[in-house]
Amino acid sequence: MAKRSAKDYEEMSRAVESGAYTVRGPMEFGATLRMGRPIKGTPTAGKTPGVTVRLPTSLRVEIEKRVKAGESRSESELIRQAVVEYLERHPGGR
Repeated sequence: MAKRSAKDYEEMSRAVESGAYTVRGPMEFGATLRMGRPIKGTPTAGKTPGVTVRLPTSLRVEIEKRVKAGESRSESELIRQAVVEYLERHPGGR
């Protein structure tokens, strides 16, 4: 996930304080995942479960463009960032 600025945190704080955004928790987002495969013989902390998703060509092309533009290091990372952002903006419990 892209680093947030002090201004971003101030805006989020104001939104929570004004009631425009309600925190429903506990929730933990933005888990840090190691990039790539570990070097052969290196001990690992475990596997991160994978999810298979079908995406239309138009989304795949847009994801690829954004990765090439440097918005993210990989397609997987960009998709993880998008899911985290969605969950943060749309808390559950409905």
